[in-house]
Amino acid sequence: MRLFRTTAFALGAAITGGILLAGEVPQKQTLYDAKAALAVEKSAKSPSKQVVNTAFLAEAAAALESYVPMPGAVSLGGLRVRGWLDQGFTWNPDSPDNRLNGPQGFNYRSNEYLMNQLYLILERPVNTEGGFWDIGGRVDLLYGTDYQFTEALGLELEQDGTQKWNSDSHMTYGFALPQFYVEAFAPIGGGLTIKAGHFYTIVGYETVPAPDNFFYSHAYTHLYGEPFTHTGMLASYNLAPNVVVHSGWTLGVDNFTDPNDNLGYLGGITWELGPGTSIAYAFHWAEDSFQRRFENSAEYVQSIVFKHELAPGLRYVFQTDFGYGEDQKVTRREGTGHAEWYGTVHYLFYDICPNLTAGMRFEWFRDEDNARITGLGEFADGGNYFDLTFGLNWKPLPSVIVRPEARWDWSNVDATGSGIRGVFDDFSDKNQFTGAVDVILIF
Repeated sequence: MRLFRTTAFALGAAITGGILLAGEVPQKQTLYDAKAALAVEKSAKSPSKQVVNTAFLAEAAAALESYVPMPGAVSLGGLRVRGWLDQGFTWNPDSPDNRLNGPQGFNYRSNEYLMNQLYLILERPVNTEGGFWDIGGRVDLLYGTDYQFTEALGLELEQDGTQKWNSDSHMTYGFALPQFYVEAFAPIGGGLTIKAGHFYTIVGYETVPAPDNFFYSHAYTHLYGEPFTHTGMLASYNLAPNVVVHSGWTLGVDNFTDPNDNLGYLGGITWELGPGTSIAYAFHWAEDSFQRRFENSAEYVQSIVFKHELAPGLRYVFQTDFGYGEDQKVTRREGTGHAEWYGTVHYLFYDICPNLTAGMRFEWFRDEDNARITGLGEFADGGNYFDLTFGLNWKPLPSVIVRPEARWDWSNVDATGSGIRGVFDDFSDKNQFTGAVDVILIF
């Protein structure tokens, strides 16, 4: 998170004498469903026709499924307008002087109300089930405190990393355009979908849109180990009914333009192993400009996400990440060095009742060279980060999600020579407890 890194770098630099630092869509009874039921009832009078009609209706219903709007969505001649408001509060009993919950995010401010996301989407979903050519697209607009996590070089940021749209680099609220792309479907083989523009990464499990995450806070792997967005093109091909392969090019990590004119590669595969079980592998490689500080720095990151339904209503998710980057580690001698980061995350979800789900997340993230979170490199010791989070998802209405959580963090990172005894409580502690709750209103 840029603000946390900036605070850590400034503190380290001051003491070391200027050393280089750095929706669930509810089941709806549509008009088509009613007509389909009536057709099936009529076809029952003719057994020879019933099989044909039922098969046709099932196929047609599947084709139209993607056009069922989310709660509150407005349809305008094939276009959908929808969105949500996400706002929350995080209690930190330490009350740190810098008002930061250490490297935690997106709820990074302590004891302070945050309007994280006022999120608007204008889209025409592409029909991938009808067996015919189709074209669509999507534009996302985000306003709130989460804007800083989706900023891209050359779009919201100038080429030198300074603000372009938002007037001050340390402002709490701002605007971002995390996605805008066109998308086309071609009925070639098992089906080919091509997306071109600015879009979210396929690497990892957690993502930016609030309704797509179980927890209010995010894992370190998502915050510091993976890209948020790409600009480029991504093709997805149904190699088999249960296998999808992804392949495309990008302008790097969180870039809208690349001043070095380098192209990156984004790829992966998703395999549905059976009912409730899947595994996804995704990776990205690019000659990138890490933290806007180094040119032509090669960076590679990959994730493996395994999902499995252990029992009815009980789901498990496992994720492992690995990444490395050239010229990303601050060294005691002149120049920079190679950096690596990796970790694992375990999720467990249990449906208590139809509108209440309990969840747990346990994570270990290793910033091997202290390049991703503090940026202190060889001037810091340690590199381990642990996160244990328990939470609930309560849906009193289809368009309302309440997400309370309790979280404990621990890290062995310090830089005693620089007066940094930990990454929490204004760089004075190695562990932290927080309690948080947010409310998502979907419209």
